[in-house]
Amino acid sequence: MRNTLPPLAYTQQLETGLAGNLGVSVEGSNASIPGDDSYHSLSSNTLTLPPIDPYGPSSRWIDVYSRGADDFSFTVNPIDKWIVAKPSSGKISASSGNDVRVQLSVDWSKAPAGSSLASIYVNISSNNYGNFGVPLVQLPVNKTTVPSSFHGFVESDGTISIEAEHATRNTSSAKTTYAVIPGYGRTLSGVTLLPVLAESQQAPSSPRLEYDVYVFSKVSLAKVTVYLGPSLNALPSRPLKYAVAFDDDTPTVVQYVPSTNLGTLPSTWSDTVSKGVWTDTTSHSVQGDGKAHTLKLWALEPGVVFQKVVVDLGGVRPSYLGPPESKIV
Repeated sequence: MRNTLPPLAYTQQLETGLAGNLGVSVEGSNASIPGDDSYHSLSSNTLTLPPIDPYGPSSRWIDVYSRGADDFSFTVNPIDKWIVAKPSSGKISASSGNDVRVQLSVDWSKAPAGSSLASIYVNISSNNYGNFGVPLVQLPVNKTTVPSSFHGFVESDGTISIEAEHATRNTSSAKTTYAVIPGYGRTLSGVTLLPVLAESQQAPSSPRLEYDVYVFSKVSLAKVTVYLGPSLNALPSRPLKYAVAFDDDTPTVVQYVPSTNLGTLPSTWSDTVSKGVWTDTTSHSVQGDGKAHTLKLWALEPGVVFQKVVVDLGGVRPSYLGPPESKIV
């Protein structure tokens, strides 16, 4: 057998596609513009960022990059002067493949109160947008304010996320106490009931954890997801339970570890082990639209370990660890 090269052929140089040289993507979306893809409306030239408010992330980002064969310079032009883009301009080299991430923030002292929709255009010097127009990025802005007298967790983007150890109040008694287990769980720590041989507890009279929260969303129903340690029932007569309630409502009792026959495991145990956590979600009546509330949590058996609590007011997005902790004021 002879050593021979495979057949050679001439390949033309890269050419700019119908969408032009400029590419834009935004935080929280798989879509990109200009062009067509399965993540936004056909031939749409608009992308929408997740909302921003004073109590959530300080900025949202957009990425500017090359989709063609030519270098180009770009500028980011917010229509509203209280939107700040950093950097507001730059140069993209097609050969080096450099991308630029632009952070969009809000000058809250100048932003209008309430909800508004800011428009940001991404322009390029060559004006070559292919068969599409100038990309438009929209940023929902919610300027909200809590009373100066309030202390607690503040809703942002329809979400309140709480690490269990950050209770506003802990009503531990002389006989039963809540103790923090540093480094336990997936995000910060765990909170459990001591002593480990304590009697079963009865809500609402037993010791509890309280979290003051402030709700802006105009909702009447909130979904509360509690993240708990991946334990099993040690005593069939005392399965692991907790209770949860808002304000002075009757506590909802949750047995989050199913009872099983001796020698068998719950059907969801494999998923619980792989994720390292039990989760359970309950629904509660909540008067929103600028109201303070107190979320109350009871461990009804020793062995219950709280890790995290997430209140979904219509904005929680799917994630493995749950949303990051909300701002405390």
